[in-house]
Amino acid sequence: MSVTITKSKKKRPSWHKLNVSRIRHLTADSVEVTLHVPEELRPAFAFQSGQHLTFQRLAPDGTEIRRSYSIASTPAELERDGSLRMGIKSIPTGSFSNFANRQLTEGETLEVMPPMGHFTTDFESGKHYASVVAGSGITPIISIATTALETGATVTLLYSNRSAETVMYDAELRELKETFGDRLRLHHIRTREETDHPLLSGRLTPDRMRDIFREKLIDPDGIDEWFLCGPYELVLGVKEVIEETRSAEIHTELYYVD
Repeated sequence: MSVTITKSKKKRPSWHKLNVSRIRHLTADSVEVTLHVPEELRPAFAFQSGQHLTFQRLAPDGTEIRRSYSIASTPAELERDGSLRMGIKSIPTGSFSNFANRQLTEGETLEVMPPMGHFTTDFESGKHYASVVAGSGITPIISIATTALETGATVTLLYSNRSAETVMYDAELRELKETFGDRLRLHHIRTREETDHPLLSGRLTPDRMRDIFREKLIDPDGIDEWFLCGPYELVLGVKEVIEETRSAEIHTELYYVD
């Protein structure tokens, strides 16, 4: 008797057309794009905080452009009203980010693939989550922090920007602080401005991170899981310092603007 064994084929994610329901300016060079997901597609777009969406479009010269952007909204928002929000920071030569910031309009349709990514966890009440993030890396972190806080956890966030004017999601962070009080411990670093604390002015180098730990501005012993999101040098440098202090789960995401 012969037996033929066939491997089950894993269904590939497919592209869907979603309407842009809102475009909101966050800073001089960044916008938040909100997509509306119709009810019949919401199961396909169910996600965990920290995941991203992939977009595709044709450039004027016919070149196919694909870019991925992290989701800033929470799973609860998708379930409640079908909203998916992404923060997109522009650079002058960015093929998609420049389009999103300067040309994309409300009512347009974008081709989007369902959420993917492993920059997430199962959030638990009573745990303490910490994040070190720079610039537009705040996009997945605002979703992660909101979900963790709503779950009953504590969140520490160290957020590096050039100046107060370049802080994406500043209003949302203030609102989270007002809502959750001491369960959100928010520290802003300014690389080109003075702050009230000397350790929070200047570039976030590994040595500065060691000093932050040494002076207990953040106590690494109380952190259950870390989320690091930003450019390569920052993420890898901070990860090394955390690993010197104690054993804790560390999630990393390298961020690029394009």
